Amino acid sequence: MKSALHNKILTRGYWQTIIRPRTFMKKHVDDITTLFSIVEKAQVRLRGWYFPHIDYKESYKPGFDWVGQEFEWEHHKSIWRFYQSGLFFHIAALPLDWRDESNLWPADNNWKAGTLLGIGDTVATLTEIIEFAARLALSEAGDDMMHIEILAGNLQDRLLYVDSHKRWSLDGRYQTSMAKFPDEIDIERSSLISSSKDLALQVARDLFKRFRLDIEMETLRSWQEELRA
Repeated sequence: MKSALHNKILTRGYWQTIIRPRTFMKKHVDDITTLFSIVEKAQVRLRGWYFPHIDYKESYKPGFDWVGQEFEWEHHKSIWRFYQSGLFFHIAALPLDWRDESNLWPADNNWKAGTLLGIGDTVATLTEIIEFAARLALSEAGDDMMHIEILAGNLQDRLLYVDSHKRWSLDGRYQTSMAKFPDEIDIERSSLISSSKDLALQVARDLFKRFRLDIEMETLRSWQEELRA
């Protein structure tokens, strides 16, 4: 049963991620008390808001075979769960869509939920997701073959926009009619670790093509390089 926050996130734009070993094992991680530290060590810190967000003001919730957190503050809303099977689930709202609930990034007269998708934020989000998957693959929760599912939801009729002051605006309207963009990846651990950045850019490029915009890999890489190492 979905929580109230989960249902709320699903009402606007969101990213949903599942990362797991391709082969199921009920207790891939034998000791449930180590789950939180595995997530903590794998956390990706490329921007001011880390992936996944860990709230140290509140204790994580333990389930029968998982640990997790729900977090809602300003325009940030996210849920993660990590299971002993090695499955990591994460869903997060698009921050842009919740400016009406933010004092740090308040909505202006031009803002409307569900209308835009930022190129830079998309590249950063996908880079974080796949880098986190690579780090999980290296942990005791990983395996020789990893499975990754990424879903961008509530995209229909959105326009791409340039969300960086360092770059020129787009030369046209790039809009999608798709409600959801799903992508699934089965990959060897060694390839995931060695090519995580390129893999993220490939997913981003495929997504942007659904907006009728084909951005060259080198251009996307320059966006990615703006992130902190």
